[in-house]
Amino acid sequence: MTGTRRQLRTVPLALLILYTVFIGLVTLTPNQLDTGPGSFIAGLLEFLASHRVSAWISFDILEKLANVGMFIPFGLLVALQCGRSRWWVGWVAGIAFTCLIEGTQATLLSPTRFATISDLVTNSLGAGIGSVVGLIVMKIWPPRMDRVPVDHEVR
Repeated sequence: MTGTRRQLRTVPLALLILYTVFIGLVTLTPNQLDTGPGSFIAGLLEFLASHRVSAWISFDILEKLANVGMFIPFGLLVALQCGRSRWWVGWVAGIAFTCLIEGTQATLLSPTRFATISDLVTNSLGAGIGSVVGLIVMKIWPPRMDRVPVDHEVR
């Protein structure tokens, strides 16, 4: 007897694990990113301020955009891992993860890190956007079924 077996989603799972570790390293280390003079962020803000189109972008706006952007891939990868019927788990997982991050920053890392409602909202928004993008991707590209014969006979 032969049938088909669906290929495991190993690539999104591996990327999800690596990206989750990356978010943990960025958000749960005792020291914040360097924002002093001469840092990458200071240089980026100076560059943005020197152009009329982007002069309105301040540190606060850049931080909020970065928070949204950091969680878009997280929501996307969780949604891809969970599939079409449970795409929303990416958003819920993003909310839970950001609650864990902000709670840790507020309790264990309080001398050097700051937990804010703004971070909770922007991270959750990013996870939601990523989850919706994941749903759109799964609707556009149907699941790939590898036709691999499976032998069910006992020998």
